[in-house]
Amino acid sequence: MARKHYSKQIIQVLLGVLLLVVCLIGLEYGSLLREMDQAAQGYGQGDAAGALKRYDNVEQRLRSFGAIRLVPGADRRILFLDQARMLYALGRYDEALERLDRENQISGTTSDGRFLLLRGDITFRKALRDSRESGSDDPHMLAEALGPAQDDLRESLRLDPESWDAKYNFEYLNYLRNVLEKDKEEGMKVLPQIPDQDNSQQNLTPKQKM
Repeated sequence: MARKHYSKQIIQVLLGVLLLVVCLIGLEYGSLLREMDQAAQGYGQGDAAGALKRYDNVEQRLRSFGAIRLVPGADRRILFLDQARMLYALGRYDEALERLDRENQISGTTSDGRFLLLRGDITFRKALRDSRESGSDDPHMLAEALGPAQDDLRESLRLDPESWDAKYNFEYLNYLRNVLEKDKEEGMKVLPQIPDQDNSQQNLTPKQKM
């Protein structure tokens, strides 16, 4: 009888410890979600650098717990997507693309059209910046460099046919590539009309940013 009572006490203690662990995990995760909300608010107020620092801190804490793969997929995608958005706003295009790839490294692939839309926008801006910095006056080379961006936008549309941003950006990029490929003189007129990215307007929709 005493042995049965002792076993019952052990079970109660183990359940208590398990409940405590679950509560601590819940509190820590809630803290991480609040920090992500604060980062989003900071971004909305124009502080992309500060927001990125907060998002990076969240990711570092998750990785230190070995929990980055255990986070609910929706929250993890928001983390990587928003990190990429901050880096895009700061003009750090290569790093932004690397952040988007982190979801693929964990899940193997992503069926989230937002990732493809942002990657298309980033690739577009990166190709445009590289062309301007190289001083190239060959619109055909730029048109070719824009091909991957158009592919990303096409796939984004396939995943989310109702995305107005993806539709707008895809059609605009299709028009731009056609002009660059068909008429060099007209292409040279179009290039200066494409505005540089304005980091102060990163709270606008992708179609306005592109």
